[in-house]
Amino acid sequence: MFRSEKLRRAVADLPCAHCGREGATQAAHANLLEYGKGRGMKASDAALMALCADCHRELDQGRSMDKAERREFQQTMIARTLVRLIESGRLVLA
Repeated sequence: MFRSEKLRRAVADLPCAHCGREGATQAAHANLLEYGKGRGMKASDAALMALCADCHRELDQGRSMDKAERREFQQTMIARTLVRLIESGRLVLA
């Protein structure tokens, strides 16, 4: 399982990938089995989403999305986070 404190910190420095809020972002792990999510185990750090506390809570505990919408939301937020990491220069390929 991929773990990187440096990547988690870089993601937390981004604005929320959903609402754009700055200064309160968390590195949220995907809740999808294909990214290694399991009982008592967080998904890979390679599948992080930059979400503020409110958006993170809504994803994990909210009732505004059904299962399919939650899955699509996570995939979109992971992609947005990756794009922002690259465009901001926080993720550089060697």
